[in-house]
Amino acid sequence: MNTAFGMETRRRGKPAGRPGGGGGFTLIEILIGITILAVGLLGIAGMFSTAYVDISAGGKTTMAVTAARQIIEDMRLLPFDNLVNVNGVDTNTVASQPAGQPERDMARKWRYLVAGSGVGWNFTAAEMAQWTSLYTGGANFGGQATVAVTSPSPTLRQVTVSVPVPGRGVTVALSTLISRL
Repeated sequence: MNTAFGMETRRRGKPAGRPGGGGGFTLIEILIGITILAVGLLGIAGMFSTAYVDISAGGKTTMAVTAARQIIEDMRLLPFDNLVNVNGVDTNTVASQPAGQPERDMARKWRYLVAGSGVGWNFTAAEMAQWTSLYTGGANFGGQATVAVTSPSPTLRQVTVSVPVPGRGVTVALSTLISRL
């Protein structure tokens, strides 16, 4: 209390324990707070690039599974005795196409599905209008599929379709059994 001139006055607005008595933050406290905030934001920003890579890889894996499933579904349309004719089909090799129909048309469809049109394949406008090609990220999937058919018994065929995932070093392989009734 100040008793000058016979009046009592109180000091207001200055909390105890602060130099200068101000109620705000010091420059050092602000700099420490900004540094902690910047480190946290940089950590979060690093997660965005990782998440983008993971989402892109997941999309490519989904496309590979979709391609393999479609090929297996198409093979179920073939007569049982003709299944062995598609053994060894590689959608990147024109020479691996089966000689007979309808297997040859199916192999061409599979090529267009996983990789679109390419050198040596010469798809007609009607084929491209009828078939679809897989796209990921606005670009053609650009994959490859191989088909293997084995005969564990005279009335059973095992079909395995392998599709490498572009840029991942992983291969999706789906197998099914088709039997003669």
